[in-house]
Amino acid sequence: MEEQFDSFFKQEGPFYPVQGFKMDSWKRAVQDVINEVAADVLKYKQEERTALLLTDVFKEKWQTLSPLWFRHHTSYYLWLVHVSGLLLPFLEKEPGDIAGWIQYREYPKAWSRQHFTVPIIKDNECFTIYIFEKNEKLLTKAAEAMALNVHYSEGESPKYLQLRSMENGRTAFYRITHTDRRKQG
Repeated sequence: MEEQFDSFFKQEGPFYPVQGFKMDSWKRAVQDVINEVAADVLKYKQEERTALLLTDVFKEKWQTLSPLWFRHHTSYYLWLVHVSGLLLPFLEKEPGDIAGWIQYREYPKAWSRQHFTVPIIKDNECFTIYIFEKNEKLLTKAAEAMALNVHYSEGESPKYLQLRSMENGRTAFYRITHTDRRKQG
């Protein structure tokens, strides 16, 4: 399982360019924990997702994150409480399943400090992504990349995107407009 999960983060494509933005290293480290927790928790049926299970999964994944990523040792624990307090209640009732991953990079063939990966969760009419960022420009770019991904994907796609910021606790909803690709030349 670990090798399969690692491959999601080290894929060479597809990727979606994020120009002019650099996600801080510590934020990418927290995003990786969020990704791993979501991937593990969503393997369980909703009725199996107890508070104890969710807490254990989060604790196991968070412990792999070094306190050295943070300015202060205390910040490590404050962010642990903040992120788990936002993420776990959502995942407890999340009706969707992981439908794939989207990776944002500035450069297509370089593994750089300017990339981050998030899981795409799909439930009927909605895609959901959990992202550890509050920068509105980056969140808008993430929503635009998802819309572009939907535009070029095959089959039926959800009508909405729900973008949940695990940094500031805000949720934004976007309506995804679909065009008929058959009519495009």
